[in-house]
Amino acid sequence: MEYQEPGTKVQVPVGWTKYLLVTHPVEFITTIGRVNGKMMSNIAPFATCLDTSYDPPYVTFAAALRQHAVHGQPQTSARMNTYSNIRQNGMFIVNVPDRSLLPVLGIVARPYPRKDLEDKIKKAGLGKVQPLVLPKKHEVYPPLIAECLAHLECEAIDIHQPKRSDHYLVTGEVVGASYDMSLGDDVETVRVNLARRVFHHFGADSRDPAQRHIGYIQPDMVKTITFRLEEKAPGERERT
Repeated sequence: MEYQEPGTKVQVPVGWTKYLLVTHPVEFITTIGRVNGKMMSNIAPFATCLDTSYDPPYVTFAAALRQHAVHGQPQTSARMNTYSNIRQNGMFIVNVPDRSLLPVLGIVARPYPRKDLEDKIKKAGLGKVQPLVLPKKHEVYPPLIAECLAHLECEAIDIHQPKRSDHYLVTGEVVGASYDMSLGDDVETVRVNLARRVFHHFGADSRDPAQRHIGYIQPDMVKTITFRLEEKAPGERERT
């Protein structure tokens, strides 16, 4: 087998991974859990969310093993409240925020020790909407965020820590999906408008890892390719 010489390619440390995978849509994940003897909803932004199965539809996101700290806060060894809530109740909702919600990012991103957890949804001035599917299956459930553009209601099916990883991988089966009518009437219009209105995490600043670049891009053109998904051969067993 013959390969070209690397030529114009420049080798960099593997730590550059977070700089070279440049765009990650930011999602607001809502959960619910018991804190100080009462049920409290929670919200947190994640830029690690991806659909990982089409049929059935699964969504996976990565949650850090420990809470981050913002400027002026001491670093703690506490687990993230999102993770703790999902461990308690096995549910989460992926809410896709409009870029107009960028100003509240600092509020919903702020970590709190569990004993001091506050209602960040209320503090951010966001509306809580009843989900469409989860109330039919559970007595308590997290809210949809009224100002967000789309929503995936999920029941957790797997939580695990990959070997030596500094994150947990949380996978949920999507049991309900909805979007705001402002996006349009058909799926093609909806997804183009979503692409124009969401915002992204562009990674840490290489000079100051504590700084994060957040913004949005305006797609000017959509290219289309066509391919067929592989099909099972007659009599082939399901892969495990």
